Amino acid sequence: MDADVVIVGAGPAGASAARFLAGAGAKVVLVDAARFPRPKACAGWLSHKAVRDYPFIDAARRKVKAAPFKRLTFHSPDLSVVAEYGGRAHAGHVVLRGKFDAALVQEARRAGAKTILGHRVVAVETGERQAAAVLADGRRLAGRILIGADGVHSTVARAAGLRPRWSDGQLVVTLSKTVSLTARQRAACFGTGSIHVSLGFGGASGYAWAFPGARHANIGIGVRARDAGRLKELYAAWVEGLRAKDMLPKKANLSDPEGAAVPAGAAVEFENHVGKRTVLIGDAGGFASAASGEGIYPAVASAEIAAACILKALAADHGKTGGTTCQDELLEFRSRWRERIAPHLQMPNVNVTFLLPLIFTNQEICDRFARAFLFGENL
Repeated sequence: MDADVVIVGAGPAGASAARFLAGAGAKVVLVDAARFPRPKACAGWLSHKAVRDYPFIDAARRKVKAAPFKRLTFHSPDLSVVAEYGGRAHAGHVVLRGKFDAALVQEARRAGAKTILGHRVVAVETGERQAAAVLADGRRLAGRILIGADGVHSTVARAAGLRPRWSDGQLVVTLSKTVSLTARQRAACFGTGSIHVSLGFGGASGYAWAFPGARHANIGIGVRARDAGRLKELYAAWVEGLRAKDMLPKKANLSDPEGAAVPAGAAVEFENHVGKRTVLIGDAGGFASAASGEGIYPAVASAEIAAACILKALAADHGKTGGTTCQDELLEFRSRWRERIAPHLQMPNVNVTFLLPLIFTNQEICDRFARAFLFGENL
């Protein structure tokens, strides 16, 4: 046995799970196909909840000098009108995901996790007493429990028979590009301490964004899969609109954006997070907000909940609680995450299309939309 727990995927979910488990004394191996820091197509929004609830997330964002923001500026779908929400405290931060994720891997190592980076998992084996990840070079990493934290196109989920594929309705597809900024350009283009969002931009089922960081900005758009055929057109229109409003540096190159997929709210419709000695967390399990697509807080929260269940399962597996199997303890993950974070993942329980125009005429509606978007509150 190589470890108590083998974790596939070293993004925020996997690295956080490794930190929680290793910090509690479990023997952990964390494996990822990439070497860190690695490029990551992501808006880079780090929610206030993640920073508030998890000191190691706060430490990582300080290390990478994340840019805080207090305001959210809404732009109408045709960019003709704006409305602003401004809180007194920080509403979140913008990070470069490559650097931020690398900082989280370091946190996992400091807690005692062993890392194997730059090696791809090609197969998964599950049995009555152990589960294993098979690497492309032929090595087999066996553990008592296997965690799939390997993203929206999870090899673990597919190989373990937990999820062959997502349905189109469960995915948001995105195009985005990160450009460098000076401090002066950041202030001139985006103002001080604000992120910018256009809900329903171009009539699509999603939103466009401009998220300025300390020395960069991420510009992008995400739509439900049914509008994927318009994605390039919508991205180009968003960039053109920002340029027309002088919200981009004149020489910023926004061509060749990177594509990605986000399982926004998909966890709520997905039942198979637990298989035989296997648990799915983060994007692999659909843990991302349906309203905003924000995934770092749900990733870390799902990792924390899974780690608690796994520690209990390991104790049962070793006979410390008189049990002969750990599957019942693992299955507790299904109810625990729903009790704690399901409301954060769900779409607002109102007619959003009807209320959307009121953002720009009613400050109370604007503030409610902003809090739903930023903090997962209900409308």
